[in-house]
Amino acid sequence: MKLLFLVLSIASPLFAATWPLDDVDDSLIVHGKTTTTAGTAGPSLVLDGDSLIELKDSAKLASGTFTLSLWFNPYEITGGQQMLAGKNRYSLQERQWSLTIEPDGRLKAYLKQGGWSTISCTKPLKAGAWHLVTLVVDPGKATLFLNGKPVGVVKIKTAIAATQAPITLGGIWDADQARQAFTGALDEFTLQPRALTAEEVASSYRPVLATHELPKPLIALPLWDAKRTLPKASKLPQVQGAEFHVIKKQAPDNDQCRFTLGVGLAWHKGRLYASYGFNRGEENTPTEEAHVKVSDDGGKTWGSALVMDAGEGDLAVSHGVFLSQGGRLWAFMGAYYDHAEKYHRVHTRAYLLNEATGRWEKRGVIIEDGFWPMQEPLKMANGNWIMAGLHLSPFAKGANLPTVAISRGDDFTKWDPLVIPAANRVGNNVWGESTVIVEGKRITNISRYGKRAQALLSVSDDYGRTWTPSAPSNLPMATSKPYAGTLSTGQRYLVCTTTADTGGKRSPLTIAISKPGEMLFSKVFLIRTSVFKATPGISDPKADFSYPYAVEHEGRLYIGYTHKSHMANELAVIPVRRLQVD
Repeated sequence: MKLLFLVLSIASPLFAATWPLDDVDDSLIVHGKTTTTAGTAGPSLVLDGDSLIELKDSAKLASGTFTLSLWFNPYEITGGQQMLAGKNRYSLQERQWSLTIEPDGRLKAYLKQGGWSTISCTKPLKAGAWHLVTLVVDPGKATLFLNGKPVGVVKIKTAIAATQAPITLGGIWDADQARQAFTGALDEFTLQPRALTAEEVASSYRPVLATHELPKPLIALPLWDAKRTLPKASKLPQVQGAEFHVIKKQAPDNDQCRFTLGVGLAWHKGRLYASYGFNRGEENTPTEEAHVKVSDDGGKTWGSALVMDAGEGDLAVSHGVFLSQGGRLWAFMGAYYDHAEKYHRVHTRAYLLNEATGRWEKRGVIIEDGFWPMQEPLKMANGNWIMAGLHLSPFAKGANLPTVAISRGDDFTKWDPLVIPAANRVGNNVWGESTVIVEGKRITNISRYGKRAQALLSVSDDYGRTWTPSAPSNLPMATSKPYAGTLSTGQRYLVCTTTADTGGKRSPLTIAISKPGEMLFSKVFLIRTSVFKATPGISDPKADFSYPYAVEHEGRLYIGYTHKSHMANELAVIPVRRLQVD
């Protein structure tokens, strides 16, 4: 076993320390599971993309002036952002620094300076090979090294402030879940409370020529036409003829909103309805409410927000979906109860619009067992309706799998939820917010894959009663709820962020399209970018496009989405004829 070198205490910020990472000892807290394999000089620890390592008693380390280094062997170098090492807890606003593998397969350092100051490495990494990353931070600058050589420098205006966040390797442990999880092997993490010179960093590097055999990848199920190249974000064609409107503007001084998410849309008797979750507190806390707005001019202007349900006691009601059927407008909203841990007793509640009063009448709990609706019910050929959603296990700590609920005919108060199983090696870090495409008895379920920027795919050939295991598809997709359907032209569509190079980022907003009658998507249109002159709403480099929703009406596709970062909801209106595939 390699020697664990400690001077006095690893909890002291004054002395150097090395964590050998050849096995799990008392200095480590593992969230998930690890295995061991050959390292740089003995064993190393392997993480599976669902797990990470926390360094015990490390909150006082790595602020101000310091040098850190880590050997890493990545098994996957494209897709979502992967964390090699970091000292952050985002939900607690504790941010200091990060070392990541970016979606383009390159190394990057993030340092908190008000916003993030970054150092990007242009040299690509190699899957299965050992690399040594070193970060040197002093009061004037930070320098990133790869394999002993400097690859970039950034000025440091203020010293990296200390927080109570621990140092974590292979991911960030935040709000009891792994974020930006790494797949591969880690070895020899070293931390020194001084800035090493370039000569010292160079002398610490010794080439490791041994490589690791990469795990055989899961066979990607076809969702994208492999004969076509999926474009990078900068190469996407802009959809023509789109209009943009504001549903709920960013107005914290007026409405005290600190969180909104999950636009739902429905056309009903010539009026356009929009619902969303609204919270004057933090996301998924007991002050969440379900709000509704109505437009009489196709989304150009909206009336005042009406509270569909603000909950009562320890009950919170949030975002959901609509259904206009038989002259009546239904709403099915996700709800939960207050608890020390989030996502307690998640369920779905039904509401019916009283058109005489404009009020929403409660119809009670219709689906329990952790079901949260994500798409309006769709009529199937056998007479039942199917509603796509997410199954949240207690406190969202298990496998939160894609789920559908199936009605009993036209009775919208009785539903049978069916959890879709995950394929082997998909892992437990799933956040299966899902959407379905209905084609006769064949139902296609497309789901978010937790923190991985890849769409999951499952198929049923018996009206949603049984499903193939939900498995990775060949379509990259942002780590956000997707929304899919079939246009009046016979074309499938998928609204989210699907590009070749944006990974898990929720920008730009895109729509993937198939040819009429075909199953595979073969073209992606750009709807809008974060900085966008054509919108009356948010145009900002940090604008994101979360939890989209779509409904077609009289030759136009109405797409709602949330700027989660700006607490605003907006609408894009696209002529369907502009969504042609060559």
